[in-house]
Amino acid sequence: MMQDIYPHFVTFQSLLKLSDGAGGYTQSWADVIVDVPAFCDTPSSRELFQAQQLNTPFDRNLYYEYRTDINEKMRCIFEGEAYELIAKPQDQGGQNEVMKVQLRLMQDGR
Repeated sequence: MMQDIYPHFVTFQSLLKLSDGAGGYTQSWADVIVDVPAFCDTPSSRELFQAQQLNTPFDRNLYYEYRTDINEKMRCIFEGEAYELIAKPQDQGGQNEVMKVQLRLMQDGR
């Protein structure tokens, strides 16, 4: 049943600062939440038009089971491509069942 609702799997990553051993640091994306069942959907033309009018374009809607450990500072990996979360994930309907977040493809993968 879960696979019918959430047929895809995504990984969430956070940007970590790592010491370079010389007093500085480097930044690197690291997996923090792996194999999250999700539904990655293409937005409707109406959604795309509205987002363009608000200057907040996005490429995908991501739906997943309710949880609070995912935030807009993370990025999502879906089918080998990196997407930035362009807003805070929202609880759909306020019932603590389904979360939705809009994703924008990261052109350079960084």
